[in-house]
Amino acid sequence: MTFEDPAVPEPAPNRPWHDSRIRRALLAVVVTVPLVFAAVFMWAMWDPTETLEDLPVALVNNDIAAGTGADRLAAGDEVAQTLLDSGALKFDAVDSDTAKAGLAAGDYYFVVSIPSNFSTTLSGIGGKTTAPALISITYNDNNTLLASSIGDSVMTAIRAEVVKGTAGSSVKTVVAGLDELSSGIREAATGSGQLHDGTSELSAGASELAKGLQNELVPGTAEAADGGRQLADGTGQLASGLTDLRAGTDELGAGATELADGIESIVGGVDAKGIAAQLAALKRALPNDPSLRGVVDGLTGVVDGLAQLSSGSREIANQLTDPNADYRSGVNELVAGSIELNDGANELSTGLGQLNTGAQEAATGAAQLADGANQLNAGAGELSAGLSDGARQAPELGDDVAQQSLADLLATPVDTKASNVAAAQFNGPGAAPLLLILLTALVPLIVFMCCKPLRASASQPRRMSLRTWLRRVAFVGGVSLLASAACTAIVWVALSPSPDPAELGKTLLMVAAATLMHTAVIAVMFAIGGYVVGAVTALAGIMLQMFTFGGVWMIETVPGLLKWLNPIMPMTYVRDGFISSFNGSPGFWSALVIVVGIGVVATGVHLLLVRERAPHNEPLAAGSQPA
Repeated sequence: MTFEDPAVPEPAPNRPWHDSRIRRALLAVVVTVPLVFAAVFMWAMWDPTETLEDLPVALVNNDIAAGTGADRLAAGDEVAQTLLDSGALKFDAVDSDTAKAGLAAGDYYFVVSIPSNFSTTLSGIGGKTTAPALISITYNDNNTLLASSIGDSVMTAIRAEVVKGTAGSSVKTVVAGLDELSSGIREAATGSGQLHDGTSELSAGASELAKGLQNELVPGTAEAADGGRQLADGTGQLASGLTDLRAGTDELGAGATELADGIESIVGGVDAKGIAAQLAALKRALPNDPSLRGVVDGLTGVVDGLAQLSSGSREIANQLTDPNADYRSGVNELVAGSIELNDGANELSTGLGQLNTGAQEAATGAAQLADGANQLNAGAGELSAGLSDGARQAPELGDDVAQQSLADLLATPVDTKASNVAAAQFNGPGAAPLLLILLTALVPLIVFMCCKPLRASASQPRRMSLRTWLRRVAFVGGVSLLASAACTAIVWVALSPSPDPAELGKTLLMVAAATLMHTAVIAVMFAIGGYVVGAVTALAGIMLQMFTFGGVWMIETVPGLLKWLNPIMPMTYVRDGFISSFNGSPGFWSALVIVVGIGVVATGVHLLLVRERAPHNEPLAAGSQPA
């Protein structure tokens, strides 16, 4: 390894300038810091806009079309197709879950989402819509540092195309709607004037109706109700009297029948005809004496009267008892009619009472109707005045040219809304993965530059025991781990808010593995090139990796030669591990295996370079010290 063994005595006074630890430390700062700033500045000058068409971006279209038939608006489909056809980015149309998983895994640099209410919002412009339709853009600086800033610039340009594609249809529809609204307002103003005239007449009629009901109908129905009650009382009395009459007729009929029977029994025992004949003969036999003839005529009259009395009494009895007789049937009909008349009078009285009650309620309702009609008339007057004013102020947009002119003046109907899972800008937590990757590479380099160089050279063979090599490996690795741990703590404190990886244990494990891997790789460079060449080579390698590993610049945007270097750069797999641990996506363990594998291979190469370089015929002395 390259760290000095405390047991090795200081070299002779004529030692190289870099044998001093202080000088080496100063040189490490002097060389490392300017080169880092120079490399960062160089990267900042790189323009990736020529190759953005290869940048993978997820496109999610959740829009639901608004309207039906000729009024159907599917703006989300139009925008999605515009983005896919633009070629500005490598858009991949996927669903929300796929986009979220791809962003977490680093498969997509950001996600463009069209919400479900996109078309509804556009179709409501000029009505209930109060804000533009939003297209959401989600970044994740945990994956790549500059994707958000470059993506924001690109989406600003794309948004102009989207607005151009949607404004023509959606805004012109709004203008047409405004024209229809203007016409409708004018028609409504005309109709409201007619309505006001009608409500005025209604108000006057309702007032007269209320007065007539209250002053005339209600008192009249009250009097009618009183008369109905009196009529019901009179018909009740009439029915009762007729019922009594029928009962008296029954009694009188019974007496008349008895009388007729008695008269018939008396008259039946007398031969009226024989007596009449004898009286007639007697009258002829009597001398012409007026007094005698008068007596005979009187007796003849008596005989005739008895016959008439018998038939008359029977007739009276029949009239009083026979229901078919004129008198008795008349009495029965009169009683039945009086009962029906009483029932009708009672119903009439009840109806008149209800009519009076209804008239009172109608009068109350008419009064309320009059009040409502007055209020309606007042409201109709205000409506008429307001619509008339609005009709005078409404724009005249009767032709397509005027409508399109106004459409061109309306505000942009579509806007974008960006969010970042972990923003890196302004010391955000999204800078943590890049800082950790850079620190795990620079910390071992600085540690090595603070140590005495140890080269593998055929001209200057070195011998080192396995125990000594292991001790130096453990010491240098431990110092690098401690320094990386301190730097990690500083990163956590410096960033605001502090990073919150999905799996902190995996993050710390990758910090340790990346530190040891870079320690092993840098050790090989120092062993091959010595102090100066090894330091410069290691730093150049770190700078080259910073440009090719995909954590700063998107690998799709760098020159073609650097793209080919990406799969063989150790930092590429360190980045994959950090993406997995910070975002909670798969792939951590495969990245860790590769990182550890690179470290193991580099450690083995270093061991072969520095442990045995003596001629094959010269035995290796256990515990021997390097020259």
